[in-house]
Amino acid sequence: MNIKKITFFLLLISFNSLFAQEKNKGDFIIEINVGPSFANFVNSEAPHKIHIYGSDETPAILPTTDVTKSLSYTDYNTSLISDILLGISTGINLEYLISNNLSVNSGLNFEMKGINLKYSEERVGSLATSEPPIYSVYGVITEKLNIKIKNNYLIVPISIRKYLLEKKNLFIESGIYTGYLISSKIDIQGEKIVDVDYSDNNFEYRWWIDNEKDKEKEFTKEFDFGILVAAGYNKYLSDKLLFNTKIGINVGMVKLDSKYNNEYELSPISFSSSLLRSTNYYGLNSNSKNINFVFTVGLGYLIGK
Repeated sequence: MNIKKITFFLLLISFNSLFAQEKNKGDFIIEINVGPSFANFVNSEAPHKIHIYGSDETPAILPTTDVTKSLSYTDYNTSLISDILLGISTGINLEYLISNNLSVNSGLNFEMKGINLKYSEERVGSLATSEPPIYSVYGVITEKLNIKIKNNYLIVPISIRKYLLEKKNLFIESGIYTGYLISSKIDIQGEKIVDVDYSDNNFEYRWWIDNEKDKEKEFTKEFDFGILVAAGYNKYLSDKLLFNTKIGINVGMVKLDSKYNNEYELSPISFSSSLLRSTNYYGLNSNSKNINFVFTVGLGYLIGK
């Protein structure tokens, strides 16, 4: 008798579980989300760390064949963490449940991507000027470089989401995304100061590009494409309303530079000087690609079939 009751009880649980697994199949969930974006570039160090903006048209005079002596050379280092550009990600997501624990997701997002490189170094050495009369200055050299690039995109993600628990709380997802560049803005500041212990002879060299916009999208590619991986948690507040939190990473597969390819040319014009042409992505590697970490929270609404 007890065995029959136990068997009946187990069958009842199995039936209820099966019903629960199928109750949302074919339903849609529409969701609005917002959160911070932590963006950077992959492979952002240029092979020649030269910054001469538009040097294909306005090359610089280099007083030596040693590129490191150029005023345009800054031996910067990049970092995945310290060069992060803080931005925002927001958008609307549409989820279609193809089974109890599997769904297809897409939507339209606004995402800020880019880099905020900040480099500073102090060393002892000599620096050759590139303005006639050309001469070398020896002393304590202080170098500073800040390259801030803000690229705003409209992003269309397509992903498959897998729920790991029966209640559809915890999930993982992966897929691809395509992006369209809305706007691109740069802000570059650099300086080199040589302290020779004689204030009258200190040498200072500075350059800057303030809030310049690539309105014609001449330097940054108009389209981006990459892969995405994410994990998150859903909490149903009612039968229809749910709260969502998600953390993800998007990695671009397309290089950002649309004009240059790290071109570099050093042509001697005299015994003591050369002509330097070096073009890249605003002083960074032309093969740089987007990477950004996104953390969002949102509210969703379940639309029954």
